Amino acid sequence: MKSRINMKKFGAIVLAASLSFGMLATSAQETNAAANYQVKKVAYSKEYKRDDGTAYFTVKGKFPQIKNDTDAAKKINQALTKEKNSLINQWKKNAKEYKNEIKKDNNLEITYGDEIIYKVYSNDDKYFSVMLSGYLFIGGAHGNPYRSCLTFDAQTGEKLTATKIFGISKKQLNQKVKKLYLKKYDKMGEEAGFYPAIGDEDGRKLLQDNLKNMDFNSSFYVKNGKAVFYAEPYALGTYAAGFISVSATIRLQIQIS
Repeated sequence: MKSRINMKKFGAIVLAASLSFGMLATSAQETNAAANYQVKKVAYSKEYKRDDGTAYFTVKGKFPQIKNDTDAAKKINQALTKEKNSLINQWKKNAKEYKNEIKKDNNLEITYGDEIIYKVYSNDDKYFSVMLSGYLFIGGAHGNPYRSCLTFDAQTGEKLTATKIFGISKKQLNQKVKKLYLKKYDKMGEEAGFYPAIGDEDGRKLLQDNLKNMDFNSSFYVKNGKAVFYAEPYALGTYAAGFISVSATIRLQIQIS
């Protein structure tokens, strides 16, 4: 997709934004973008205790806040604080539910836990993109990882969706991202972590069915000029596969007409 704005006053220079969707192999090493914002860590922790003083639910969180004092930074911080408070309120709600479970079963000695950390993937003159990664344990063989990603226009502080970044509709976006997942399956098959086909089942058709009602407009972060879209564990593959991702390139070009 390509859009062109004629700058009559200055002659023939135009700015065109174009996008191209493509597969990106996951890199084990992160590249640090040129940082425009100074980021500080805001820590939160709490233990919810039984009547005997033992903990039944422990929570820890490390949340990002920007030190800069610009209007854009303040706008980003408002959104980051809102997300932090939303997660803390969810912890409080969960604590009440767990306490009720304990009251029903006095022999329940399990300690539930949840921990959140963050990682900044883009911090340049275009985007500020951060991922909050959580790990909730409520019993069983393992905990449950989850993510909350927020991407902002670095100049204005506006919170961005994928449709805003690419300038297309949500339907178009989801169609393109789903095609990327199918291309990944065609290239890697079950090695990518997708659910294996059983018996006469068509693995590609199974993936198509699982993708059918998924929305990727907020399930992404920006890294190295690419929007990385992801699916939660169990959505498209096994727990061991983790978050299965595909990427789309965001490209800004200056053209002479």
